[in-house]
Amino acid sequence: MNEWFKEWFSSDLYLEVYHKRNLNDARTLLNTLLSFVDIKKGDIVLDAACGAGRYSYLLAEKGFDVFGFDLSKNLLNIAKKNADDFSLGQKFICADIRNFCVKARFNAIFNLFTSFGYFDNEEENFLFVKNSPNFLAKGGYFVIDFLNSNYVIKNLIPVSQKNINGKIITEKRSIIRDRVMKEIEVLSDKSVYNFRESVALYSYDKILSKFEDSGYELIKLLGDYKGSKFDKDISERFIGIFKLC
Repeated sequence: MNEWFKEWFSSDLYLEVYHKRNLNDARTLLNTLLSFVDIKKGDIVLDAACGAGRYSYLLAEKGFDVFGFDLSKNLLNIAKKNADDFSLGQKFICADIRNFCVKARFNAIFNLFTSFGYFDNEEENFLFVKNSPNFLAKGGYFVIDFLNSNYVIKNLIPVSQKNINGKIITEKRSIIRDRVMKEIEVLSDKSVYNFRESVALYSYDKILSKFEDSGYELIKLLGDYKGSKFDKDISERFIGIFKLC
C-alpha cells in the first residue's frame, strides 16, 4: 500500500495548499454541529485525526476537555505549540486511526475535514468506526465530515491552478476504481514538489449501514458547513451526526 498521507501531511506545504481551511471555516462548522450535539462544558471530546488542531483549539475554547490524535508529527507539533501558546489544556498524541485505543470514555468523537477513507480497503477505512464504541460513552456522539460521493462524481474539476505566496499550485483530479485521486504539483523558486491524495468514495447508504452495524443511530445529516439539509445529489458534504445506542 502506498501510504501517501505520511509524506503529504508531513510536508510544510500542506497547510499552504489548504490555507482557506482556517479557524473561521472551522468555527462555522463547529457552531453548526454544536446546535445538534448535546454536550456541555467539561465533557471529554476526541478530535480524531486532528491535524494541526484547529478544531481542538475551538472545542477547548468552548470549555470542553479536548484530546486529539494524528499520525503526522509535523501537524501535531503545530497543534501542541498552539495549545501551549493559548493555555487551553488540549492533549495530543501521535497515533494511527486504525489502531487507536484508550481507556477513556469520550462524550463525543469528531472526525472532520475528510480525515477518512485514506486506506486501500474498506475494512481498514471503517475500523475506527467499528472500534469507537470501546471508548465512547453510551449515548455519546460520533460526528463525521466527509465527501458526498455523488456530488464529487458529478462536479469533479479535472485541473485547477492557484498562486499562494508566490508558489504555483496545480491540482489534477480523477476518479479511478471508486476513489478520487488528486495529483498536486507545487512550483516554488524553480523547485518542483509533487504529492498525491487518494480518498475512497463511499456512498450515503454504505456509510449509514456501517455506523448502524457498529451500534449507532443517525441523529442528523447535513449537506454543508452552514447546516443545510443533506441532498445526496447536490450537497457538497456528508456531515453525519450519530449517537451510540
